[in-house]
Amino acid sequence: MSELEKRQEEVREAFASFTDPDDKWKYILKLAKEHPGMDASLKDEKFLVKGCAATMYLVPKFENGVLVFNMDTEGGKENPLISRGLGAIALKIYNGLTPAEILTADPAFFQTIGLSVGLSPTRANGFASLLKQIFLYARVFAAMAAR
Repeated sequence: MSELEKRQEEVREAFASFTDPDDKWKYILKLAKEHPGMDASLKDEKFLVKGCAATMYLVPKFENGVLVFNMDTEGGKENPLISRGLGAIALKIYNGLTPAEILTADPAFFQTIGLSVGLSPTRANGFASLLKQIFLYARVFAAMAAR
C-alpha cells in the first residue's frame, strides 16, 4: 500500500467511525485547532486560494523531492475554522508526498467519504479550489523535477 493510500485509508476510517452527523464537524474543528498555521511573513497575495469562504493561503515548498505545504486561514464572512479544518484534511493526505504521488490521487476521494455532504456551496467551492491548487503545484513541480 502506498503512502497516499495509507493516508486516505486513515481519513476514510475516521469518517466511517462517525455515528452522529455532528461528529464530522467536530473532527474538522479539531483538525483546525490542531493545525499549526504558518508564519505571517508567508501570507502573500500570490498564495491566496481563490473562492474560499475565508481567506486561505497555501504556500508550496519543494524539498528533497517532496511537496511540503504551509496552509492557514484568516477571518472572513464565515467562521474560518471550517475552512482551516478542510485544509488540514487535505494536507493530512498530500503534505510530504512527491508531485507524482499527488497526481495519482483521485480528488473525488473526498466525495466518496462524504466530506462534501453538508458543506455550504461557498465552502465546497473553496475546498475544490484548494484541491485544484494542490494539484496545480504538483504538476508544476513534477515538470520542474523532470528537467
